[in-house]
Amino acid sequence: MSFDTSEVKFHMTGRQAQRRGPIYLTAQKKASYTDLAQLGMDFSAMDSALIGPAVANGGIPESALTTWLAGTIRALTTPNDIDEIAGITTVGEFRDEKLKIRVFERFGRAERYSDGGNIPLAGGNPGVEERAVARFEQGFSVGYLEGNRLSAAGYDVANEKRRAAAESLDISRNLVGMRGLAGTLTYGLLNDPNLSAMRTTTVNWANTTFENLVNEFTALRNLLDQQMGTALSDDAQFVFVLPTGYRGIMNMYNTSGQLSFKQWLTDNYPNLRVKYVPGFVGAGADGADVCYLIVEGVANLDESDIVDATLIQAVPARFFALGSKQEVKEYVEDFANATAGVIVVRPWAIVRSEVSVVE
Repeated sequence: MSFDTSEVKFHMTGRQAQRRGPIYLTAQKKASYTDLAQLGMDFSAMDSALIGPAVANGGIPESALTTWLAGTIRALTTPNDIDEIAGITTVGEFRDEKLKIRVFERFGRAERYSDGGNIPLAGGNPGVEERAVARFEQGFSVGYLEGNRLSAAGYDVANEKRRAAAESLDISRNLVGMRGLAGTLTYGLLNDPNLSAMRTTTVNWANTTFENLVNEFTALRNLLDQQMGTALSDDAQFVFVLPTGYRGIMNMYNTSGQLSFKQWLTDNYPNLRVKYVPGFVGAGADGADVCYLIVEGVANLDESDIVDATLIQAVPARFFALGSKQEVKEYVEDFANATAGVIVVRPWAIVRSEVSVVE
């Protein structure tokens, strides 16, 4: 039995993804296949597409097939919601069926010393976290007449369809990253089995007072304290994930009108960033809106060799070019991706709560 560890080719935290934004490749920036592979992009089967087939056969503008790489990369590397929360970790291969992570639950109970007493032994339970890899496919074709007519009208139809394919694949990955894939071992941010129970609330955050918002956030922070103890400091890095439509709570002021909730968060948690996502609307068990408070950069709190993250989005292949083919009357390209969803690797550094009350 082999226990080889898959190489983590690339890891970007959610904070880095939000700050970095799209990656731009221009003619002046040389990127090899190896460089692109670090980002989860495999073009090894697409040499012919990068060069482009003979225009005489297909009638597709040569420029559409020789200069498309930068535009596709730019569309592909624009962060999605899940990227800005869980980051993106390129690990494994497109062909993989499963990803596995070793876990070890330690236990021990020290006893008072005596010369004649038995030695109390520490121990532990080894285990394996297993996730299934889900693959999606999206291609496009450009017909002879279509390519010629749209080219004459000034459209680069092949590049537009190629970018649509890339964006479609990223949308599928984002959906899996949020909710997983039903009936499989591929989980998302909302249903990973390592997550702690959802905290309930009696407060509708969207239309409550400054004081209630402070109390609700403090309750979340106290839950983290209970899970992490003194290891968590106020200057730790946090990401506070709220549902879309809750941005207005940041403008709730205290009774004196001198302090907003946003300013209170900034003053007390200077390294906290806020992310709003539509996937958190109605995501609770009874259709309630939910929020997460996640501690980032926690590798220094344990000796695990897992990347510096509370949770990871495991992506063997973000954009896998399956191939291209020039037919008599059309040109076809096909692409795929592969994701193992979100894996919560340090569940003690994340808490979640409902933020609305369902009547």
